[in-house]
Amino acid sequence: VPQVLRAPLLLALASLLHASRTGRLASEKPPRSPRARQRMVNLCLNSSAVMKFPSPSSSIAANMSLTPWTYRWGASRIPRRISQAQCLTSGCLDPRGGGETASLQARPIKYQVLVLRRQHQFQLGMEEITVGCTCVRPSVLLQP
Repeated sequence: VPQVLRAPLLLALASLLHASRTGRLASEKPPRSPRARQRMVNLCLNSSAVMKFPSPSSSIAANMSLTPWTYRWGASRIPRRISQAQCLTSGCLDPRGGGETASLQARPIKYQVLVLRRQHQFQLGMEEITVGCTCVRPSVLLQP
């Protein structure tokens, strides 16, 4: 298994293990009963399996795109560093060098990943991250 895929596969395996033991998915909310108890699952993470993300300064695609973006980082979860793209323009750059054009709109490209969030204990959950930006045509609604 490639190094980049180890952490997501490990988190997916932990989620499936939790679901098989409790009979419900990790994304489902626990019962609201005051007597309901959550079951603890021990999870050993291999630090060498944590995904490697490009540094903001070495991101060639982000700088050459018609919708440039930068990266932000968050540290209250595992993996601690997840690239979170942020679009720098509302429109797209004209490929002929004329600056930003409003004929196309910059939109984020979103992806969901499994993460362990740090609260009092670590909890498995999904997080939507922006992995880049793309140009789209503006949506126009025709009036009848």
